[in-house]
Amino acid sequence: MIKIVLIFLVFSFSLLHAQTLPDSTTESPSQELVSLDTKKNDPSSFWYMTEEELSDSEIQSITESNFFNRKWVRVSIPGNLYKEKEKHKKKQTIFLAKWIQVPKDFSTQYSFRLGIINDRDRTYLNGHLIGNTGVWNASDPQAYDKLRIYNIPSHTIQYGKKNLLLIQIQPYFGSSGGIEQDETIFGPSDKIHSRFYKDEFIKLIFLTVYSTVGGYFLFLFIRRQKDRENFFFALFSFSFVIYNFLRNQLKYEFGFPFLEMKKVEYMVILLLIPFMYHFLRTLFEHRYNIFGKILDGLQLAFFLYFLFFRNIETFSFLLTNFAQPTWLVYVVLIFSILFKNLRKKERRAVYITIGITIVLIAALIDSATNRNYWVFPRIMGYTFLVFNISLAIILANSFVKLNEEVEDLNKNLEKKVEERTDALNESLNQLQILKEKQDGDYFLTSLLIQPLARIENKIHELQIETYLDQKKKFQFRGKDGEIGGDICIVGTVHLDSGNYTVFANGDAMGKSIQGAGGALVLGVVFQAVLSRAKSSYTKSRPPELWLKDLYVELQSVFVSFDGSMLSSVVLGMMAKDGFVYYINAEHPWSILYRDGVASFIETELSMRKLGFPKNDHYFQIKTFALEVGDILLIGSDGRDDIELSKGDESVRLINEDETLILRFVERSEGNLKKLVHEIKSSGEITDDLSFLKIIYQPDNQRMSLPEEIKNNYLEIKEITKNGNHSDALEKLLPLMENYPHHSFFTLAGKLEYQLKNWQNAGNYFKLAAKENPNSEDILYMAAKALYKNGQIAEAVIWCERLFLRNKLHQQNTKLFLYLLDRTNNIDKKEFYLEFVKHGQSIG
Repeated sequence: MIKIVLIFLVFSFSLLHAQTLPDSTTESPSQELVSLDTKKNDPSSFWYMTEEELSDSEIQSITESNFFNRKWVRVSIPGNLYKEKEKHKKKQTIFLAKWIQVPKDFSTQYSFRLGIINDRDRTYLNGHLIGNTGVWNASDPQAYDKLRIYNIPSHTIQYGKKNLLLIQIQPYFGSSGGIEQDETIFGPSDKIHSRFYKDEFIKLIFLTVYSTVGGYFLFLFIRRQKDRENFFFALFSFSFVIYNFLRNQLKYEFGFPFLEMKKVEYMVILLLIPFMYHFLRTLFEHRYNIFGKILDGLQLAFFLYFLFFRNIETFSFLLTNFAQPTWLVYVVLIFSILFKNLRKKERRAVYITIGITIVLIAALIDSATNRNYWVFPRIMGYTFLVFNISLAIILANSFVKLNEEVEDLNKNLEKKVEERTDALNESLNQLQILKEKQDGDYFLTSLLIQPLARIENKIHELQIETYLDQKKKFQFRGKDGEIGGDICIVGTVHLDSGNYTVFANGDAMGKSIQGAGGALVLGVVFQAVLSRAKSSYTKSRPPELWLKDLYVELQSVFVSFDGSMLSSVVLGMMAKDGFVYYINAEHPWSILYRDGVASFIETELSMRKLGFPKNDHYFQIKTFALEVGDILLIGSDGRDDIELSKGDESVRLINEDETLILRFVERSEGNLKKLVHEIKSSGEITDDLSFLKIIYQPDNQRMSLPEEIKNNYLEIKEITKNGNHSDALEKLLPLMENYPHHSFFTLAGKLEYQLKNWQNAGNYFKLAAKENPNSEDILYMAAKALYKNGQIAEAVIWCERLFLRNKLHQQNTKLFLYLLDRTNNIDKKEFYLEFVKHGQSIG
């Protein structure tokens, strides 16, 4: 147990201090994060503070030469600037200043991370306002626990010189103020934001674990309500999660009123210690004495006061000076319960004592941090896992003990049974037990898969239906269920290029529980990628690269099972214009039903199942444009694995005609219920069966161009053939303004390209690609124009999009590899060279 605790603490602190920042006084590379914190042994790292009032003109006039004309006092940051209360007037404005050397790098976007500022601030760089938080002179607190991150406009920076960072601060409390907690950093914006979100999301992951634990104990209480200790621990866990979420910086992303959040925080913190006391009291069946009742009454009084009043400063005073001291009595009661059970050599008390001691130490450290006795990261959210581990050990020991008692009981029962029954009845009983356990496993697994196989389509031009019939049926405690490897998932992703419906129809290898395991893995990874799609990096990805990222992540997870878990799948995404990007990893060919005729939209195998080694090199994105009223049907191989009906039952005849499904689709007219009926009528389905049906039915169809406009366009093309590119472009521009057709954008891009206006050419080709994503030549021309204009990184993306669709496009491939050389992207080039080799072998 002690080893586990030590390992966890080391892991927690490694998360808190994952990066070492260079000192701000030394010249550092432009891509490094620079710490602005004060270091005791480095006088140059100190900040300066003044309580003088500075007007806007005075702020702008401060230079390095006249800086010390004012009364500046050296201070340590971060930390409370007003530890001596008599020197501090409430809401008195103060200024903090620090000189920062900025490297000569005009291409990097810089930001400040200024820690947690009490309470409101205005931040200036070289006299320019770059950020502010809170309403000045407001009576209510604004954001005294909010971490400030401000992006720096490039025009405010003096590159290669010292820059003056000036922060005007107006505290809220009468005993604290300034940059009190966290750290101060200067550096590239992407690294500062990445560091911030990584730290906060790690905390959320822990909270997710704790809420799951709370839900588990609440479930135990619902199932067995006489065990009230499960109820109290569930309440404690949920209160702990709420409190720590309200200490998390991501709460500001939801736009909740600050005052209301602080009220809830003060209310919830009152519940933590009482709930822990009642959990241990009921767990060890300890009497609810008079001290506990008095303490609970006091906490309830504080809770009601916090509920009906709004003065946060009063809340803080009551909590610090009255409520928290009563918690010491709770701690005494808690440890008295534990010591009594330790004397009885109760093993549960040993584990809980170790866990709760570590948690209390962390609580004391966090309380001292809240009172500004020192600057230290909050560790309560991490160390609470130790307590959960101790409970997990208790549950495991209880299970083992119960299992031993059951085994002992079974032995005694077996002796009685052997006296009264024969071996056959005993075997049947054991078989029934095993079957029930197996059905229980099936049931729990099916419950895990259900929330992952969600159908969430937000593009109303697309109508989606699914059908799923797993071959393995079971009954568990009166509930019917099914389990297998088929899964259908539909979700929506919001990219910069538009909204896309993302879909998957998968068939994991294996029967029953093995196939369900593969479907579970596929669903978890798929939903995880969808959840991460809200990040700025993911949203900026074009659809081809987003789909590639989804596939690569699925492939990397499946291949880690060393061939024991494989899955065929069709992954795809579709916009409201009906254009489909998809991949087929050894799944049955997709079916298009158009004008009463069913046909396959692919006729060759290009990729193996998910999980095959080196399958990445065969990766290829296929595209298809749906027309109005088209139906796209994607189904698993259960549609073909049919045992055909025949008079002679001794001969088993399996369907080998892959086109049989096309006739079924035509007879059913694309209706899923009728289609399944057709399949079942032809014979017995011998495998899991699933279908994903997409109907493209837009509200507004594209209007064709008037004949006059078409004639004008043809005249412009004639002018182009004569080499009069400028005249042609001049006549084409009015047409594009009134009729944004992809042909007009394409011709405009070609004309601008001939005139060597690379930027305009690239912009027109981008518009043409958006209107007509099916054209590969437009993608290539866009990449070439971007390259000519010096936009190498963006040109690489457009080349990569076309390469993923058609690796045999020689001009694009040549340009793509050349651009990878230009950008020194050796790893990506080596990776895609394998694509080229496989593409040539296929060709």
